Amino acid sequence: MTNATTPESFISLSVDDFNPSEMYFLLRDSVLPRPIAWVSTVSVAGVHNLAPFSFFNVCCPSPPVMGFSCGPRGDNHNLEAIVSKDTLQNIRDTGEFVINISPEGLFEPMVDSAQDLPPDISEFDALGIESFPCDLIKPRRVVKTPVAFECRVKDILPLGKNHWVMGDVVKVHILEQVYQGERDGKRHRVDLLKESAMRPLGRLGRAFYCKLTDVMLRTRIDGPN
Repeated sequence: MTNATTPESFISLSVDDFNPSEMYFLLRDSVLPRPIAWVSTVSVAGVHNLAPFSFFNVCCPSPPVMGFSCGPRGDNHNLEAIVSKDTLQNIRDTGEFVINISPEGLFEPMVDSAQDLPPDISEFDALGIESFPCDLIKPRRVVKTPVAFECRVKDILPLGKNHWVMGDVVKVHILEQVYQGERDGKRHRVDLLKESAMRPLGRLGRAFYCKLTDVMLRTRIDGPN
């Protein structure tokens, strides 16, 4: 262990110094880049919804479980103004959703789909985003996403004003352009760096996003490499 002889200058703050919005902005602008789950759902009335969520990741590979955090619609300081987003309400009602990986080629419609449309308006229709039926669930998936995961709800955990939504992956759809099949003795490999339009986007702070351009290789002594 190497001990520093001169500490760096830090501004140390208690969590109690932050209100909910301030903490959100700190986390949003500090934990980056973040992958973006482009989540498609369907309402009980049959309206197909699509919205991006960047508090998102894989929860478990076996069994495959994916999760994302869905915040409220409304003012974080006004509890009475908080209303569930269409995505969360649809998942509660139907128990199904699709996680579409957000590619460079659909950057603008992905960002635009975050706008607050009425529940009876489909983002697919309003933004001209092509969709296709899923095999095992009712929500539709984005046609040009490199990978789409059909999910059934595993659990919805309330965390403050947010909800952590977890889904069991029941079917996977991979575009042929990025599917490698068997490689290095392992099956079902994908290469999302192969084509720029298919590379996943990352979310940064505020209105900033990033592309996968500079990729670094550094092998580990103990693997896997």
